[in-house]
Amino acid sequence: MGSAPRMDWNRLLDATRTDWNSKQKDLRSPFQRDVDRIIFSDAFRRLSRKTQVHPLNENDHIHSRLTHSLEVATVGKSLGELVGGFLKENNELPEDITPIHIAEIVQAACLAHDIGNPPFGHSGEAAIKDWFKTRSNIGKFLAPGLLTDFTKFDGNAMAIRTMLSTGFYKEGMNPTYAVVGTLLKYPWPSSFEAGKDKFSIFRTEADTVRSVARTLGLIDKGERFARHPLAFLMEAADDICYRIIDMEDATELGILPGEFMYEQFAGPLDLDSTPERAERYRKRHFRQRNSIIRANLIGLATGDAVEIFKANYASIMDGSLDHSASLMGMSDGICKTLHDAYKGIEDRLFLSRRKAVLELGAQNALGLLLDRTMVDVDESKLPPVVAVNPQVMALLGKELFDNIPEDGLHDYRLVMAIVDYISGMTDHYATDLCRKFLGLGY
Repeated sequence: MGSAPRMDWNRLLDATRTDWNSKQKDLRSPFQRDVDRIIFSDAFRRLSRKTQVHPLNENDHIHSRLTHSLEVATVGKSLGELVGGFLKENNELPEDITPIHIAEIVQAACLAHDIGNPPFGHSGEAAIKDWFKTRSNIGKFLAPGLLTDFTKFDGNAMAIRTMLSTGFYKEGMNPTYAVVGTLLKYPWPSSFEAGKDKFSIFRTEADTVRSVARTLGLIDKGERFARHPLAFLMEAADDICYRIIDMEDATELGILPGEFMYEQFAGPLDLDSTPERAERYRKRHFRQRNSIIRANLIGLATGDAVEIFKANYASIMDGSLDHSASLMGMSDGICKTLHDAYKGIEDRLFLSRRKAVLELGAQNALGLLLDRTMVDVDESKLPPVVAVNPQVMALLGKELFDNIPEDGLHDYRLVMAIVDYISGMTDHYATDLCRKFLGLGY
């Protein structure tokens, strides 16, 4: 019996681009160019007015998707460089690749990891899914394998679509294969039942992603691919940041007491090792305390995640690590402490009164926008005919719909074009457009 196939870094770090490859000389690495393209993109800029956890918040200390993505990218870059050093020590890196290149790949994927999220955060995702499940007759003319792209709508799949883009976003960012692979947090389509409601591949991008995955040498497991090894680092950077920052934001908003982070982490971080030291920290304003705790937690959790990656390196490289596994979930160190603390406050964090009221409003707003913009179905004809309202066509731009090919996926592409438009909105634009649709503002 032969040994299990193992992924190869010579293929995993492929710098080929998904569309065309420029011959222009550039001092930057291909992966640094990916970083720059993402940062300067319209889709990335819009993250500044999209919800991280707390919708439509006017408190300047609270994180948006943009600040969160920048922080995740910083942690991801550190993780990538540390793992790159490990790979170099073990003679795993190709000759022309350095640990800095690994850091740039992970940084680029981290910057893009939330770029496809709709307005109002996870509430927006839920609103889109619920609309297609309960208020739409679209299911009557879309095949089940296509309908689940919408009934299981996922911002991770929209991130891949935004980067590659064949729809509303026009030409996309033409990323390198290595960055696309690292961004595939859930490398399977919506039809993969074991993935539950999480997936990273819409039907529109399936052929391109499949070609990228095969070029990278991601292990084909039938309905899905094994994760790119660096995808574990992108996920770890996100896990570390959102857990720490969500708790910090909750203390800022009064959802958690100002002393919460000190009480949870002073012991593990050795901040109260002496009465004098403990008193010195207790006298600080809670924001100052939280800042020190945040820095210490990120530093230790980054080191912990790297050690977990090393310990599980063999199963990561042969694709045998369970597809739902995360580095943080395998920790028995500071990452576990962080995970357990977060788990203990999730109900308070996500079910605060203000947040509940705003999320209900957000779901109603996206429902209304979908009601007003989604395609019409003429069921008097067989098969039913799908059409776009002329006013909606004027709103989105007639040229968008003129460019949709008349093929077997035409109706699906019409629906996806409108979902592109809705999910690309900022919280404020969605709220303003909703008011205008109701005749409340012009």
